[in-house]
Amino acid sequence: MLSSSINRFGGPLAIFVLLLLQGCATTAQKSASMRQFLEHGRPDQALIEVEKEGETDDVMVNMNKGMLLRMTGDYTGSNVAFEQAKNRIEELYSTSITESAGSVILNDETISFDGDKHEQVLVHLYMAANYIDLGDYDAARVEVLQSHVKMNEWGEPKDEVPFMRYFSGMLFEILGEQDSALVSYRKAVDAYKITKARHGLNIPVQLKRDFLRLLAAERLWNEYKRYKNEFGMKGMKAPNKGMGELIVIMNNGLVPQRQQHTIHTWSNAMAMNIKIALPTYPFPPAYVDQVRVTAGNQRKLLETVSNLDGMARAALAENLPAITARAIARAVVKKKSEKEAGDRNGALGQFAMMILNQATEIADTRCWNTLPQQIQLARLWLPSGSHTVTLEVLGAGGVLRDTIEVPVTIKAGGKTVLIEHWTAPRPLRETQNLAGDPKTLARVSQ
Repeated sequence: MLSSSINRFGGPLAIFVLLLLQGCATTAQKSASMRQFLEHGRPDQALIEVEKEGETDDVMVNMNKGMLLRMTGDYTGSNVAFEQAKNRIEELYSTSITESAGSVILNDETISFDGDKHEQVLVHLYMAANYIDLGDYDAARVEVLQSHVKMNEWGEPKDEVPFMRYFSGMLFEILGEQDSALVSYRKAVDAYKITKARHGLNIPVQLKRDFLRLLAAERLWNEYKRYKNEFGMKGMKAPNKGMGELIVIMNNGLVPQRQQHTIHTWSNAMAMNIKIALPTYPFPPAYVDQVRVTAGNQRKLLETVSNLDGMARAALAENLPAITARAIARAVVKKKSEKEAGDRNGALGQFAMMILNQATEIADTRCWNTLPQQIQLARLWLPSGSHTVTLEVLGAGGVLRDTIEVPVTIKAGGKTVLIEHWTAPRPLRETQNLAGDPKTLARVSQ
């Protein structure tokens, strides 16, 4: 009976199933082409893929749009997109009952995406970076303060984003707010300690130096000696007069993309094995290229100050028990719906419901997938004047993969910030029209 029904309705049913499967592709599958463009160093083409979504208040879309606009040099447009994401996150602060019910019937992608906690903080980081590139340091200050409010409201040390604290300290130093910078560096040191197990990152050596330097400047000698002994470091030498500081921040690689993984597990409610779809990250993490900076007579490797790969994995691991519980409950509901459809409409009805349930059972693979895998940093003291900063991206074995050159102007006693992104070699770099890109112009330190 079932086979004859399928033969009779096979054509229309096949078309229905095909359309259903296309509509229920995972986010990872839908964004694959965008990621591929980034993996080939083409953020401009990746932006075209994201803009196919049109005007939307979707948080993930605006996070990605903001990052890609930033990568292509449109800092104002980037902040417009980030602001939309930020406002929508606030609106979604409380999850609706309707969305929770939908996640039981279909899948977790019916729940509005508001990002993991570290992703919400990083919206403020990249908005601040945009304002710095636009020369508006006061607006950047507002963003870092908003990130502090968010982290303080959560009140959980594990939810700290250590580099946000460190970045805040650097910004406060640029603005001449030494006391606030010292507080931020102190909190950054504590945050790196607390999150080491989750993020896999020690306190950066450069942060230790900066913290000790400010402690000495503020003559807090007892605290200075305590931390100098804890860090196992020698005293900090003051820079020579006539020097200015260059702060290089490199957003390196791409954060891992969540993928779908199906498993079979036992359901007590159904007394049988059921199949569920869960999000997972590829393992092991991708290799991250080293970056070396050369400016003046100095050359040094950048240091990793934020492991976004580790943050993403830790956030998913924390949420996975709840995700799994929802998936099991959903599988039970779907199995019951298949039986009810069979009781009402016979074998074909049960088969159709089974196809529907399988097609809609997808893992929630949404994430801010244009973030870097790591953020790396170097701070160099240089003589005042014009310099060409050379960033060399080194692959395995020290093989040169890409070279980026940026002119900067260093002012005695000032600080200049250079923020770059690297996802892959950019073969069209030399032919692109960069006349309107602020990074092609000499940067004037504050």
